[in-house]
Amino acid sequence: MARIKSDADVLPYKVVIPQPPPWLIVRRRIVDRLRRGVQGPLTVVTGPPGTGKTMAAISWATCGAAPGPIAWVTLQRGAERPEVFWPMVLSAFRRAGVAVSGDGDPVAALALHLTERAQPVVLVLDDLSLPADCEVNRDLGRLLRDTHAWLRLVVTARQDPPLPMRRYHLAQELTEVGVEQLAFSERETEQLLAQHKVSLSQASLRTLLARTEGWAAGLRLAAISLEGHPAPDEFVAHFAGDDNSVVAYLMEEVLDAEPEDRRRLLLATSVPERINAELATELAGPVAGRAFAAMVRDNAFAMRLDQGWYRFHPMFADALRLILRHEAPGHLAELDLRAASWFARTGDVHDAVWHAARAGAWPYAARLVVDHLEIGRLLGLRPDHVLGESLRAMPECAPQPEGAPEQAVVTAAMARAGGDEETCAAALDTASALIGRSPAAASPALRLAIGLVRLADPQPRDPDLSRNLTEVEGLLQETPAHSLDQHPEVEALVLAARGSLELRQGRLHEAVAALRAAIEPATRAGGECLYRQCLGQLALAEGLRGRPARACELAAQAEQLPEAGPAGRRGAASHLASAWVALQKVEPARAKQELARAHAAVRQCPDAVMAGLHALVGAQAKLLEGLPRQALEETRQVTQGPQWLRRRLLLLQSEAHALLGETAEARACAERAGDADDLRKPLALALAALSAGRPEEAVRAVHAVLAEPGLVPVDVRLDALLLDARLAYQGGDPSRGRRMLDRALRLGDREQALMPFARSKPWLQPLLRHDPYLVRPYLRFLARLRLTPESGEERLDATLYGRLSARELDVLQHLSKVMTTEEIAAQMYVSVNTVKTHLKSIYRKLAVTRRAEAVRRAKHLSLV
Repeated sequence: MARIKSDADVLPYKVVIPQPPPWLIVRRRIVDRLRRGVQGPLTVVTGPPGTGKTMAAISWATCGAAPGPIAWVTLQRGAERPEVFWPMVLSAFRRAGVAVSGDGDPVAALALHLTERAQPVVLVLDDLSLPADCEVNRDLGRLLRDTHAWLRLVVTARQDPPLPMRRYHLAQELTEVGVEQLAFSERETEQLLAQHKVSLSQASLRTLLARTEGWAAGLRLAAISLEGHPAPDEFVAHFAGDDNSVVAYLMEEVLDAEPEDRRRLLLATSVPERINAELATELAGPVAGRAFAAMVRDNAFAMRLDQGWYRFHPMFADALRLILRHEAPGHLAELDLRAASWFARTGDVHDAVWHAARAGAWPYAARLVVDHLEIGRLLGLRPDHVLGESLRAMPECAPQPEGAPEQAVVTAAMARAGGDEETCAAALDTASALIGRSPAAASPALRLAIGLVRLADPQPRDPDLSRNLTEVEGLLQETPAHSLDQHPEVEALVLAARGSLELRQGRLHEAVAALRAAIEPATRAGGECLYRQCLGQLALAEGLRGRPARACELAAQAEQLPEAGPAGRRGAASHLASAWVALQKVEPARAKQELARAHAAVRQCPDAVMAGLHALVGAQAKLLEGLPRQALEETRQVTQGPQWLRRRLLLLQSEAHALLGETAEARACAERAGDADDLRKPLALALAALSAGRPEEAVRAVHAVLAEPGLVPVDVRLDALLLDARLAYQGGDPSRGRRMLDRALRLGDREQALMPFARSKPWLQPLLRHDPYLVRPYLRFLARLRLTPESGEERLDATLYGRLSARELDVLQHLSKVMTTEEIAAQMYVSVNTVKTHLKSIYRKLAVTRRAEAVRRAKHLSLV
């Protein structure tokens, strides 16, 4: 070590605690952190210029919270030389009342003197900047090690000092105050602004904090500019790193001190939002790649992200880009294109598009979107606002020969997502015209993108929809699997479109299969609009094919998601499904609300099929309210729609006519429905026959439905069981009636389908109120319809089923004694067959099916 001669040349103000300036804001949270830190050997405060490192140390040093004397050194240029550094340190100790000899080795002298003290001494090294391999750094580390319990070192620096910080960190003897802690909070910012008599709205305050990231110098410069400003909120909206005062400060504090090659590297690497060594090489050449590590290490405005990535403080980056624009106006666009190309090669399409757009290379930006299958994000099928914002300023593509069809497709996608169907249609026409001039140049990715935009049409008016869908499905087969895995929204859209098409054409099983398959990729895509659309249409399809429980479950899931899609569009299918479910649960008020929302959605996006389904569900609501005439009026408003939907409407009209007693019209509507494979038709004919007073014909029709060997839809089976029960009771066969009613209740309870029972209430109510044994398993289900037995009405009127003969009463008496058929026959001196005949009659008259049930019913009626 060089021998220290004297400290006479040390400037006094460099070795005393600076006086706090009048504008100093004491930030208690940082002072407390430093107070805790000096209980240990090492405290490090790091951050870029202007973050308030020195002010934080002054605040702590002047608050009287130190564990001993404070020796303060404000370092200067050349402090890395021992003959400069140690005289300043020794002078600071002396001024703090710690007399240390300057002869010999200062480290040894300090260590010896400090270890003899009763209390520790705090040494503050403000603005420390030492090369890792310098002698002073090694000696400082030795001093810290040798005076472990007596010296408390506080360092402020732009970068981590070359001290053994990891060792102290592992020993939990290191306190760090970094950029995150030094950043101003909202309350501290308000205090700073108040010093300049500036008051901002809460929104502007947060904007200013976000722009500056709490950088103290940036906030102070903004506050100075805001003093007396007539429109402070407007100023904040435009305040950034390219503000003249900020640029001047950063040039003075940072750029002017950098060598020319480092300065060029800083300017070039400021172009992207994030930077790593490879991208730095792409932007500034091979030499830059080697210099990158030193740049990010030495520049405190370079903030580490992860995996080798860094970013500049946004205000520093803004200032660098402004300087770059002034010094090399055309170079910024060139660097943006280089960055776009590099990001595209590495698979980061978002950053590639952003840089291409900033360079004004719109055809290239659009081609990146199309080639990388990102069109679904622009359609709003996946949460992503960044890509759309990058392309927001893109001009429309004119249909000139030199135009880029990709640009037209991107315009169409953004217009569709924004609800501008006129612009979307014009852009699609432009794309088709450009492709028509050179069909061979249309890549599969371009044709797929056009097809996806067409499939996303909220108004399925395209007569070539089926052909377009088939073509898109074929193109998907040619798309690499890994690309589809990265873009589940594309698969979800195509499957949803297939399901929607099948639903509109009445192929409900196929619709359910496609929509079910769309749920998984829609979930992975994370787009709530597409997911809700799939759930809503699937719920509607399940309802139409007669699966109430499944429809209820799906509709409930859809209702949990936000209603609005892109541009505030609402899906009619979801609301129709919810209305249908509300009817099944006999919630007419809620059904009306959902029907009104569905009507609004259909008006917003006209759709003949959804309009027809709205009429169908609306008419069912009218029937539930007991208004068959209004139900007819509802269905007659539909003038167009597919044949299957018109058949459904005719069958509902048939039911309404039957309820009105217009039997001829009821039968005519059912016959006009036509489709012999639809089991709803024989049910409609049965209702018409019953209304016309031909119960035998009605019974034959209903039994034919129940005997159907194939899978009968739940709603059809439920209606058939209820109608069969009604016919059996009215026809004098209460045993069958009760069996059918029990089956209907079991099925309705399982599927939570209340509507058929609500509409059958006039004939069901007297039966169920007098049959507690039948009702008991379904009390909770029937209670919602007020169809449970009431007090005083539980006793069964025997005349409802038929009186028991004397011999039948005798058989009942023996049954109650748990006798077998043979024992009863022997006791009564009759044959076994005679007893069996009596038992059948008893079961029929008591509306039961088993011995034990007959005995219970007889006891309840006081017959035994």
